Amino acid sequence: MSTWHNRRETWSTADDYDIELVVHDRLPDWGLTRLGRRIAARQLTERNASVDEISALIGVDPRTVYRWRAEDRQAAA
Repeated sequence: MSTWHNRRETWSTADDYDIELVVHDRLPDWGLTRLGRRIAARQLTERNASVDEISALIGVDPRTVYRWRAEDRQAAA
C-alpha cells in the first residue's frame, strides 16, 4: 500500500468484530472502512460467496469485487 493510503484512517483501520458479523452472520454493513471491506470481501470469497452477495453485504459495486479478486490473484502469482 502507498504512503498516502497508510496515512488515511479508512485504509489503515479495520474493526474485526464488524468484519466477523458480515462474514460469519452475513449481516450487511456498509459502515466498514475501506480496509474492512477489502478484508471482508477476501474472507467471503474464501467461503465461496458470489460476487453479487459480497457487493450487497459490504456496499460496493460488483466490479469492485471482481477487481479486488483479480488483484489478489495477481499478487499471489
